[in-house]
Amino acid sequence: STNPSEGKKKEVSLVKRLMFEELEKEFASSETTFFSRFERLTVQDLNELRRSLEKTSKRTVMVKHSLAKKVLEKTKFADAARFLKGFVLVTLGSQDPQAVSKTLVGFVKGHENFELKGMILDGKIYEGSLVKELARLPSRKELLTLVAIRMKSPIARLAMTLGSLTRSLAVALNEIYKKKIQEAPQA
Repeated sequence: STNPSEGKKKEVSLVKRLMFEELEKEFASSETTFFSRFERLTVQDLNELRRSLEKTSKRTVMVKHSLAKKVLEKTKFADAARFLKGFVLVTLGSQDPQAVSKTLVGFVKGHENFELKGMILDGKIYEGSLVKELARLPSRKELLTLVAIRMKSPIARLAMTLGSLTRSLAVALNEIYKKKIQEAPQA
């Protein structure tokens, strides 16, 4: 017969391995990873932050340092382990790092016990100050809107100019037609 504590250990080991594999998969498929440290935040505050981040990020998790360190080592970002002090919240992002950084920076403003430690972006590790700088930049959506507006303006002017030329041409042709009718011999 097997010892019940052995079965429990195997179960815990399996759970840890599955958590590791899941976190490793999340890290590998994320374009950006944000590290934040917090102390004495209420569950309500954390839930508020998570709800805000759901709109802009892929996933937000609190991780054990030992598990996160193993994942970071395996993904070639072992230096990012310096961000793993205290209670750490890891936010994994995909397409719009500005939107995630804006959400995190906005949360920092109302919660002095929440600190942006750093991030991984485009395969490089950056300090928390870059997260703040990134939040100041316009998002991809905002930039595309600006480009569309700037492109629309010259096109609209061209359309108005062409419309004006067409009207002028129509008026001129109409005047020529009237003149031709007046000059035509009366029969």
